[in-house]
Amino acid sequence: MKSNRVLILRILLACLILLNMAIIFRFSHESGQTSSETSGRVAQSIAEITVPHFEQKAVDEQETIVHRIELPVRKLAHMAEFASLGGLIFLFLLTWQGKLLFRYGFSLALTALYAASDEFHQKFSSGRVAQATDVLIDTAGALISCSVILLIWFMAHHRKKKMITTHYQIPCAKLSHPVRIAVAADLHNRSFDRVLELLRAAAPDVILIPGDLTDYEDLISERPACLGFLRACAALAPTFYSIGNHETGCYRGGKLFSKPRQRPIPADYADRVAATGARLLRNAAFPCGELTICGLDSGLDGKNNAPDPSALASFAALPGVRVLLCHHPEYYVPFVSKTDIDLTVCGHAHGGQWRFFGRGVYSPDQGLFPKYTSGLLDSGRCVISRGLGDHTFIPRINNPRELVMIEFG
Repeated sequence: MKSNRVLILRILLACLILLNMAIIFRFSHESGQTSSETSGRVAQSIAEITVPHFEQKAVDEQETIVHRIELPVRKLAHMAEFASLGGLIFLFLLTWQGKLLFRYGFSLALTALYAASDEFHQKFSSGRVAQATDVLIDTAGALISCSVILLIWFMAHHRKKKMITTHYQIPCAKLSHPVRIAVAADLHNRSFDRVLELLRAAAPDVILIPGDLTDYEDLISERPACLGFLRACAALAPTFYSIGNHETGCYRGGKLFSKPRQRPIPADYADRVAATGARLLRNAAFPCGELTICGLDSGLDGKNNAPDPSALASFAALPGVRVLLCHHPEYYVPFVSKTDIDLTVCGHAHGGQWRFFGRGVYSPDQGLFPKYTSGLLDSGRCVISRGLGDHTFIPRINNPRELVMIEFG
């Protein structure tokens, strides 16, 4: 699945690179007079917008101003063309394995070579000449764009490796003593050594896994890798696990415009989970000390995305302190908040993947600038984890992976 997504990305970037080259070639093929007229019109527009009372000035003064603006406009246009080309080449090379700085340097070298060929091409256009300084200006544009991409890449991969523990204190008068709850959401079958280190250090009383521990292909395999994580968690504390959309196979998997449907989870999967010492809760509940732990299956299925209403109503009717594992945070406001369930823990949104000014940029099933990606909702009745892993090649930015610890009570 991942290889299909990478192949699509490479084809798209290759097409954009060729298109960029064609546009540069087209502009270089223009005669000196045509090129000058184009840049003159742009300079004229800039002057009309930026120069106060430009239209009231004498014609000679207007021409002088436009002529003064025209040269920087031409150079900046060239720089922008090659900044785009260099950035696209670098992004294309980043889809392959290799030394990062080599790919960075190779992108600059290819762009500089095309800039030199572009200047040579201009020699054959009427009224135009080749200039070495233009090659340097064009390469400077590529240097800027490639350096920005390199910086973002370093930031994203640093953040991807980083994992934090976020602590919340949520009161609950029904409990005789506080319960320390760990929320390990959205591991997505990734390496879990660091997660276990943090769990051991936190010493939770109970571990909750609200879905997307693994994906459907691993789940139906002969030896699911996720069982090792469940076994290690169960050795630390009582561990409860609910079903997310990746366990049901309801994810695009590289098919960008698909609306995938749920697939049947093997009947023996709950038994295999139980053999690890953990417990799979599929629209069911189980007591754990003073708590009653409830697990709500993901309801994502094609175009539909809603929980089982009868299961939710049954949970809400249970006595005692009810804690709900609900993979989708977008269920909370329209469905769960209308009940008196004491605490709901969610994942799925991955913190919005890129976070700026405390807000995520995109979340599946919430779209752009989603509301529910991280933190507390409804005075702490709902806790949303940013997740421990990723299922996409798009890196996290300003959004480290997260283990959530709740002091409940």
